[in-house]
Amino acid sequence: MIVTCTMNPSLDYFLEFDKRVKNGAMNRAAMQYFRPAGKGINVSVVLNNLQIPSRATGFLGGFVRDFYVQLLQQYPYIEPSFTYIPQQTRINVKVADNKEETELNVDGPAITDSDMKKLKEKVERLNDGDYFVLAGHCQEYLFDTVDQMLAAGEECGAKICLDTNIEIIEKTLARRPFMVKRRVRDLGQRDGDDAAIEQAAQALHEAGAQHVLVLGDDSRRAWMVCDQGTYVCDVLDDGEKAVITVGAGDAMQAGFLMDWLRSMDALDSFRYGCAAARAAALSHDFGGREEVESGYQSRKVVQK
Repeated sequence: MIVTCTMNPSLDYFLEFDKRVKNGAMNRAAMQYFRPAGKGINVSVVLNNLQIPSRATGFLGGFVRDFYVQLLQQYPYIEPSFTYIPQQTRINVKVADNKEETELNVDGPAITDSDMKKLKEKVERLNDGDYFVLAGHCQEYLFDTVDQMLAAGEECGAKICLDTNIEIIEKTLARRPFMVKRRVRDLGQRDGDDAAIEQAAQALHEAGAQHVLVLGDDSRRAWMVCDQGTYVCDVLDDGEKAVITVGAGDAMQAGFLMDWLRSMDALDSFRYGCAAARAAALSHDFGGREEVESGYQSRKVVQK
């Protein structure tokens, strides 16, 4: 079983504009929609589109809670298993026009010791061979408690996958997590500086991460570092333009896990993950299995 955990989920409100958004003026959106969001949730949604079951955990609260769970009902392969809290789950606004994307995010609710205890109890019920994906921002005051929770999952035999605060990742590296996923900006680098990106990813691998996945901020290219070496793959083809880049990295992580379950081959799983990232970047709903499989056939993984 793949279990995803989103410590600070959000209800995302997307506004898309055909023309350039003008500050200080009235702008009329061409499209609007809500999406249950947070990096762990995105991983579960992509797995659902690939017909892979997952259990979604984390914290939900306030009036958003019921609507959030209602939105998840459209995904038959997601099993909600949230810890409910009285505080309000955040609502983030995503604005995209024909030039750029703008995110308006807010801080999440306060998480108590009692809340964390309930979540940790869920993690302590993981089984040998399960995959536990902790993805998304975590509140700073929870770093130590989250590290203890991850250690408990590892003791149960679960494979840990991380896409969260670097402080948590650094605490976990000595225990050799199965996967660490980063965007180029998370590494303190910029798209185009391939040598620096590869060096930063290799450092994470040398410190303990078994598989390091990195996606460019423009979602055009991805890297993987593992025991077999350093590899690169074009995510988007020449001439293709991302519709929206939010969630493409989460799709890459989900695609990797899906393929790993059937192949246990890091290179093939990286290739499939890049195809999933492409499908997500070219779609408003992450794309389906047909779109991923189509991209998988044409992706090429090259060793550096």
